[in-house]
Amino acid sequence: MWWRTIWIIAAYWLLSAHFLRYDQVYLTGIFALAPLCILIKHRLVMRLLQVVLFVCIFAVWGVTTIETIQMRIAHETPWIRLAAIMGSVMLFTLGSILCGNGILRLRMHHSRWRTSPIR
Repeated sequence: MWWRTIWIIAAYWLLSAHFLRYDQVYLTGIFALAPLCILIKHRLVMRLLQVVLFVCIFAVWGVTTIETIQMRIAHETPWIRLAAIMGSVMLFTLGSILCGNGILRLRMHHSRWRTSPIR
């Protein structure tokens, strides 16, 4: 389970670094500290973290990809490598959402085991 947590933390810190690049200090702090919510073992908290990452795939990475590719095309510089990198960043973020599902599944399994009358 620890590697799933690290994957989610890395996705949020990548978003934090993106906002730091554009001098959005408040969003940088929010996204840097958001993974601390993983310590709250409530299902809705993890779902909220997943929803935020899903929205960021399109609202942050998608918009950034389109803008930077258009800028590269306007300057007549190569853009395919940039598209591949940004696509892999989006896939990484999607993978972190799936890691959240794994964390929820493990938590549910452990909680059922603790409350089992057979134990």
